[in-house]
Amino acid sequence: MSSRRRVLGRPANLLRASTQAHRRQRRWVFLVAGESRIMTRHEPQPSGMEARPPAKAQRRTIPSTCPTCGAAMPEGFRFCGQCGQALAAAFQPSPEGSVTIMFTDIEGFTRLLGSLDREEARELVHVHSWTVRECVQRKGGFEVKALGDGFMLVFTTARQAVRCAVDIQRALAEHNREHPDRQLLVRIGINSGDTFRHGEDYFGLAVSMAARVVTKARGGQILVTDTSRDLAGPLEGVEYVERGRFQMRGFPGRHRLYEVVWQ
Repeated sequence: MSSRRRVLGRPANLLRASTQAHRRQRRWVFLVAGESRIMTRHEPQPSGMEARPPAKAQRRTIPSTCPTCGAAMPEGFRFCGQCGQALAAAFQPSPEGSVTIMFTDIEGFTRLLGSLDREEARELVHVHSWTVRECVQRKGGFEVKALGDGFMLVFTTARQAVRCAVDIQRALAEHNREHPDRQLLVRIGINSGDTFRHGEDYFGLAVSMAARVVTKARGGQILVTDTSRDLAGPLEGVEYVERGRFQMRGFPGRHRLYEVVWQ
């Protein structure tokens, strides 16, 4: 009986010891005359000391609803069952600094809205959104924001961005073959460079350039700057074809753009 008590009592003792150790580890860091000092939370804070919150307080929490439509998000789901948002991509921490920016845009979106009824237009938007988000999730990119008839996306490398763009256009080409009466033509523009973040958005000349590049593309076309082309390098099944030098609103001079031709 005594040995049984020791065995049964052991978890409780371990739990108490673990709780006490956890309390001892809950510490605050204070700066005193430029030097760090570790102090337990239960100790009084001396005057003249500036408290720093623990690093774990800065961690980003994953919400229980879809960030796009607000629908409830069951645990383990990769996509929102309501709007198709790629949840895994949406909740990963976005990169910052030198990145590759991609913009997508449905060509002739206003004309499409005028020629289709509401349900048909909604279906085309859904196809575009689902296709883009699925490809971005597979290629490890991040959705910055939806723009109604397009997306702003960011990638850590130019190779990821170009491969993702090819996947998007390949999937949409298949959709257009299967639905010749509901063609969905999307243009894509890509640029790489330094950016800075404010909240969840990205800013900088590299972002502005990518937004200008997409306006020079036609439906079904992928255009990249020479910077993105050089960073992406040779890719299997992909060829870069120069399409000339273009003036970009807000940027001096002309800028060479390349079409990503895929097989």
